[in-house]
Order: sequence, then structure tokens, then C-alpha cells
Amino acid sequence: VKTVVPCTALAAVKALRHVDFFDDGKPVGNQLEGRVITVVNRSDIVGRPLVALLANDGATVFSVDIDSIYRVTRGEYHECSEDLRGAIRRSHAIISGVPTRKFKLPVQEIQPNTV
Repeated sequence: VKTVVPCTALAAVKALRHVDFFDDGKPVGNQLEGRVITVVNRSDIVGRPLVALLANDGATVFSVDIDSIYRVTRGEYHECSEDLRGAIRRSHAIISGVPTRKFKLPVQEIQPNTV
């Protein structure tokens, strides 16, 4: 099924594919199974579409915004008590689309081999 996807979200997915982050040995819809990804941005143009694309392919996604963090699996949003540092520590990939210089990602929490 073909659909229209915002270009920035699609570009992030293509970048992850380019670094072999997806498991092509699994069927479509499960190629990110077992992966944890943090997306820092919940805008309608970037964050929400990207979270949906990743979660619908099996990833557990932490959707981070200025005032809350949700854990998203298969399109279902769940409130969680995880803070940004904890989400980053658990993540296999981190994608940030914050449109301000004031935001600083706590890079000391990023684990080795995180994309």
C-alpha cells in the first residue's frame, strides 16, 4: 500500500536503513522488533509521523516533548515515568529534531554503539 509520508520522517527512516539498523531478515512490520528508539520532537510534521513509522515496524519508541514522555508501541501511546536520561540510556537510536539551540541532549547518557 502506498501512502504519503512527510519527507523529514521518511529521510530519518532511510538514514536508519542506510546504516543497517533495520533487520531485513524479518518481515515488514517487525524489522525493528527489539529495538528502542528515542525521538525528541512531537511535532505534527516530524515527530509524530516518525514515531508512527518506527513503532509500526516493531520498535519501542520514546516520544519526547518539552513536558512529557510517552512510550509508543504499535501506534499505542502509553504515559511513562521514564525521564529523558533513562530513555537515552535504553535507546539503540536517538533522533532529535528540536528547533532551538537551548535544548541540550544529555550526551553522557548515550551508550556505546547507539545510532
